[in-house]
Amino acid sequence: MSAANSNIDSSITSKSSSSTLVFVIILVVVITVFGYLFLQDDEAEIKPVASEEIITEPEVIVPVKVETISVPVKVQEPVATEPEIVKPSLPVLDQSDAFVVAKITEISWRKELLGLLLTDDLVRRVVVFTDNFSRGEMAYSHLPLKPLTGKFSVKPDINEADDIYQFNDSNFTRYEDYIELLHSFEPEALASNFILIKPLFEQAFTELGYPDQTFEQVLYLAIERVLDFPVPSEQPVLVQPSVVYKYQNQKLESLADADKFLLRLGKENLLQLKAIALELDNQLNLQNNQ
Repeated sequence: MSAANSNIDSSITSKSSSSTLVFVIILVVVITVFGYLFLQDDEAEIKPVASEEIITEPEVIVPVKVETISVPVKVQEPVATEPEIVKPSLPVLDQSDAFVVAKITEISWRKELLGLLLTDDLVRRVVVFTDNFSRGEMAYSHLPLKPLTGKFSVKPDINEADDIYQFNDSNFTRYEDYIELLHSFEPEALASNFILIKPLFEQAFTELGYPDQTFEQVLYLAIERVLDFPVPSEQPVLVQPSVVYKYQNQKLESLADADKFLLRLGKENLLQLKAIALELDNQLNLQNNQ
């Protein structure tokens, strides 16, 4: 081999050795790195970790923005209703005096005149008197009012003979407080309280034994008697054939006792009683039709 060739081979060998050495070094480095990474991962799986070394990171709650959808809500408007009227319970008929008197006292603005009322067994008194009056009779023993004060008196009729008389004006005055007592009740309040207490009146009326009639019907008949009675244009003339005075006019003398009672009231008192009866009649009709 020539010296030139020997030099070339020597040079190639030298370069080849250098290249090989570099390759080996790179391979060792790569193996070392991968080995290290592999061992690290393996140790992370196998190596037990003490409980005190566990670090729990707090859970991070990520707020989620919720988009609210506005839904129109139909609001129902309150329906206007009338307040319920609670009716008081009625007592039994035999124990009703205190209840009825309390109602009468409540609706009267002339409390000083309430002493004219007879308050014992008041409902039965009203029923019996009204029933008799509607038929033209006078049940004075069941009158719900105290007897008149003073005495009945007459005066001579100056236009006639000595045995002819007229009512004395003082007779009419005796009725004035009773008329004022009736005036002290507002017709509307009187009618509404009658409707409230009507079951007691009807019970008392049933005791009288009228199966085909109601007390309310009888009350209307009594009111009609007052309204239908004619107002006298002049004072009636009286005669005294015996102890008892009688009407000179036979037509007046033949009147029912209830009508004679109305005649004795006098013209002014009778007109006021008619006005009271008319208002009461109107209010009863209105409230019964409601």
